[in-house]
Parts: sequence; C-alpha cells; structure tokens
Amino acid sequence: MPVEESGGRVLALSDGVFAIAATLLALDLRVPEGLDSRGVHEALRALVPSLFGYAIAFLVIGVLWLGHHDLFAGMRRIGRGVAAVNVVLLGFVALLPFPSSMLADYGDEPLVVICYAADVAAIAMAQLLIVAIARRAGDSRGPALSAFGPSAVTAGVFVLSMPVALVSPQWAPLCWLLLVPAHAALTRIEKSGTSTTEG
Repeated sequence: MPVEESGGRVLALSDGVFAIAATLLALDLRVPEGLDSRGVHEALRALVPSLFGYAIAFLVIGVLWLGHHDLFAGMRRIGRGVAAVNVVLLGFVALLPFPSSMLADYGDEPLVVICYAADVAAIAMAQLLIVAIARRAGDSRGPALSAFGPSAVTAGVFVLSMPVALVSPQWAPLCWLLLVPAHAALTRIEKSGTSTTEG
C-alpha cells in the first residue's frame, strides 16, 4: 500500500475516533420528559455541574485533537511503529467518554478524577512515544519543541493534577484549564524562535 494512502487511512481513523469520543460526551446531558415548568427549571439547574464537566472534557478532547493533528502534520511519512502506537492512543481516546461520564456524576470522588487524568495523560504520553519513534526513524521534521512540547505539557498538567485530586477533587479539573495558557505560551515561543531563525 502506498505511504500516502496508508497515512491517509491512519489520519481518517484518528479523526473519526476523536469525533465520536467528542460526540458521546453529550449523551449524558438529558432532561427527563413530562416535567412541568418548575421541574424543567430544577432539572436545568441540576445539569450545571454536568455542563461544566462536559465543557472541560470537550476542551480537553479538542486540545488533544489539535495536538494530534499538528503531530502528524510534522511527519514525512507514517511508519508501522507510529501507526501501531497510534492505535493504542486511539484506544485511550475512545475510552474518554467513560471517565468523563463518571466525572460528571462523581466529580467529588478523588479516584474518579484520577482515572480521568490518567486516561488523558496516557494519550499525551502515547503522543510523545509517537514523536520519539518518528524522530528516530527520520520521519519527523521541525524543531524538537514543536514536536514534544504540547504533548509533554499536557501529560505534565494531568499527572500533576492527580495528587491535587487527592487533596481536593474539585480543584483538580481547574488545573486542567492551565492547558490553554500553556499551549498558547508554547505557540508564542515557537513563533519567536522561528522569526529569530529567519532573521
């Protein structure tokens, strides 16, 4: 099979798994049928924690997908080793709706928060492994920071949130929001490095 075709199939499968995982997050957002006006208002108020959990989980999947996209955009070709690790990565992505649902229902339980954080950290670490394999095979292009940086930051944030969850399960998800400024800072560093090199 040509490299371009196999690479296209790997990316198509990956995009599909990410899309399905993101869609499944919304399945737990339901209001019971047959409620009167007061019941609807109460049901919507009760959904607020679940909506907050959904927003964070969707943001996390979005960040992971963007990182995955950038990761493969920086490759000359997708070798068998990279494809194999990517299948493992997608297994963890497909699992995300389960700990996300648990998080919405039992977000005050440290074990539930840690399970979610461990799943995301495993995805980020699989991305790091993909980068390492691709660079060793000479299939990766671009600076090391742009290749390793986003996945390393994501893995670090979620691993460090695990001990926070033992102290306060409610604070751990707020730690995950650090992904936004952290990734923005990496982008600025990368752009400034590129402009310095070009200058």
